[in-house]
This record gives sequence, C-alpha cells and structure tokens, in this order.
Amino acid sequence: MPIITFWSDGKTETGKTTSMAAIGTALSIENNYKTLLFNANYNDTTLEDCFWEEEKNTKVTFDKSNKMVDISEGVTGIAKAIASNKASPEIIANYTKTVFKNRLEVLTDKNVIKEDFEKQRKLFSEIAKIANRYYDLVFVDINGDINETVTKSILEISNIIIVTTSQKIKQIKDYMKLKKEGNNLKNKNLILLLGRYDKSSKYTSKNIARYIGESNVCAIPYNTLFFEACSEGKIVDYFIKYRKANATERNSLFVKAVEETSAEILQYLRQVQMKAY
Repeated sequence: MPIITFWSDGKTETGKTTSMAAIGTALSIENNYKTLLFNANYNDTTLEDCFWEEEKNTKVTFDKSNKMVDISEGVTGIAKAIASNKASPEIIANYTKTVFKNRLEVLTDKNVIKEDFEKQRKLFSEIAKIANRYYDLVFVDINGDINETVTKSILEISNIIIVTTSQKIKQIKDYMKLKKEGNNLKNKNLILLLGRYDKSSKYTSKNIARYIGESNVCAIPYNTLFFEACSEGKIVDYFIKYRKANATERNSLFVKAVEETSAEILQYLRQVQMKAY
C-alpha cells in the first residue's frame, strides 16, 4: 500500500497539515480506504486539533498494587513497542486515535521532551513502513530540510510526495530548483500543492503549471470557516455539513477543491503503481 508524504521546508505557512487533514477526511467520507494520518513534527498539535478539542485532563492508570502504569500513547507507544520487538502492522492501531472506525485514524504525539523526540524520530520511517502493511493509505506530515537524515528517510520510502508551497514566486522557483537538483526529490513522484490558495492572485494554479512546465498543479483555497473548524476539532462536521451545499456557495467550492485534489492524488497513485508492474 502507498505512503503519501506531505512535505514542506517549514519556512513558509502553507496550510500543509490542514490540507492533509482535509484530504484524509474527504477520502474517508466518500470511500472505504483504511487511512492513517501520521504527524511527524515535533509537539505540533495542528493535526490532532482538527479532529478533537484539547484534552484538559491527563488520564493516569494504576495497577492493583497502586503503582502507576505506563500507558504511553501515539508515537511514543509505538517507539517503545519497536524497542521491545513487539511491533506489528496490527499493533499500530492500538496507539492511534480513531476518527472513523476502520477508515480513518490519527497517529501523533504531544508534550514530548526534545531529547525523547529526537530518539523517536529515528524510527519514523520504520513506523511508516509497518503502518503501510496494515493501512490502505498512509499519509505522513513532515517539515524540514530534504537532506536531514530523518526527513530524507521518509521521502525515500514515499510513493508520492506532495510538495506544499505558497503562491510566492520565490517558493515556486525553489520548487523548480529542488525538482531539478535536489537529490531527494529529483526523479521522485511529486505533486505540487498550493495551500491557502488565493484565486485572485496572478499566480494561479494554471499559470504556475505553465510556468513550471507541468500539466497540473493542485490548489486548496483559504476558507475561514474551514480553518475555524480545524481549530475547534470540528473538521468532520464541516465536511458533512458542506459536502452537499449549493455548487456556487463558497464552502461548496472549497470542498470541491479538496475532492479534486484527492482525486488527482489517487489518479497519480494509480499511474505510479501501473509503472511499477
């Protein structure tokens, strides 16, 4: 099954995480793919915040002798399972949070000290590969220099890399340079995604596609209600409410853009898989 990585250099706000959450949600509502959204960024709650309100209380469990029990969740739990040689494709689900049963799950972590995170992130590519044996689609959200060891390892095992960027001409030129010269992106299966897209800009997706010599560039526009929903843990409610809205309504246009981007990713994925056989 494919690993689809949403990547940016992290220097510019691109709406990468919320775009991945939107695509994962839309696909899960309309299809039966068993999908995992994997947050590989340090103490970034953006992905989790899209689906749930912030938890105010931390649950603590004690055994019969009144000793505190280790109930590590998320990436921390999986890292410990790998260290104990107990990791298996099925065990991944034990450490995720479920959005739609058997369709959409989220793997993330928070309140992790930097030292522990640096140890855990060395296992990110292994975690993604294990998850890839259990889920139909594995989406990985990661920032960073493409030459950094862990980022490089994720990009290398990815079937498709969604490069998220803004409409700034400098960012577009950086993408062209990376595609041509970047050792970890050159000759890879790339899709350019314009996040927080403004259709009034002269740098439209069509103009950018012509400029960089590609047949298509995906774009997900900025939408106030959507981003408010993401901050309130109500992204699912948003898509359910507006997926059948009037075709000319602003939120319907946003949902359509997400669905078109999702369809483009799946179509590209089919092409990649056909080439592999």
